Amino acid sequence: MLKQITRVVAALAITAAAAVTTAGQAVARSEPTGTFCYQAHVQNIGWQDWRCDGEWAGTTGRALAVEAVRFHVQPGSSIRFCARAHRANYGWDDRQVCVNGSHTTDQIGIDGVNVAMEAIMFAGSPTLNADAHISNDGWQGGAAYVGASEYNTLPNYMIGTTGRGLPIEAFWFQVA
Repeated sequence: MLKQITRVVAALAITAAAAVTTAGQAVARSEPTGTFCYQAHVQNIGWQDWRCDGEWAGTTGRALAVEAVRFHVQPGSSIRFCARAHRANYGWDDRQVCVNGSHTTDQIGIDGVNVAMEAIMFAGSPTLNADAHISNDGWQGGAAYVGASEYNTLPNYMIGTTGRGLPIEAFWFQVA
């Protein structure tokens, strides 16, 4: 009887652990189908499936850096989103990318060269919420306001860190 109870408890524990581990992750999708979508290129994995509207992309607990990110808004959408990457041993990219209802998909960072992304500066209309999971630091607790930018007139926010050598491992975005 004790062995049966032990097996049942063990099975329940495994089921609960699986449910907790997958919380926040999305159903796999090969095409962006949400209002605001993003796709992570992860070290040693490559391009993951698209994530949308607050689902997190990347990995946690595996020490794998995000190297590039694609952003997508649905055609005809009123969303405007601009971003640029801060990359390890390089700093801020010179180029900012913007997506909107007529230019629907673009990418920051570089895939295939094994250079970690450490921060993402972004601006959006309407406002977007975001967070990043940082190597050795965990989830940051939200984006930080960083003020005006030379690239656009929208308020700018940042997820990740600069000057600490800590790559982004996972992130999410959501229209506020």
